[in-house]
Amino acid sequence: MEIEKRLAILQNTYAVSVAEAVNTYDRLKALEAIVERRKERQAQTAPYMNQQLGIENVEDVFYKLSEIYGCANWEVEKTGEGYVATATSCKLCALSKKMGGANPCDGWCLDPMIAMLSAAVKIDSRHITVESTLMKSDKCRMLINTKFE
Repeated sequence: MEIEKRLAILQNTYAVSVAEAVNTYDRLKALEAIVERRKERQAQTAPYMNQQLGIENVEDVFYKLSEIYGCANWEVEKTGEGYVATATSCKLCALSKKMGGANPCDGWCLDPMIAMLSAAVKIDSRHITVESTLMKSDKCRMLINTKFE
């Protein structure tokens, strides 16, 4: 089997597994607590993840994770205040909606990315805003303000 096909199968299997877990946690009324615990751990593990993945800047977070997980189609634009990252499709959101509608965005996508961004470019997560997600909108949009006082 070709390596590209193997990677696609692994990416799809991972997305299905996460979507199934998120919907199970939601049905068990445990999703919110699990997301909070994951968020705490992600802040601790983000520097290690960045090192392992060679992430050094804002663009790396979005593009390398897109390449590895094959989930969201992130595009990053530099602005006067920092960056705007936008995705118009996400395999994880689509699968989670089909499996019951629980929201995987925070615990499995955005919180880890925010932790990695904070660690990579040494900014406080308060300067990162999630404007919309594909669970509730037609795009996922994150604003990263690197020009703060």
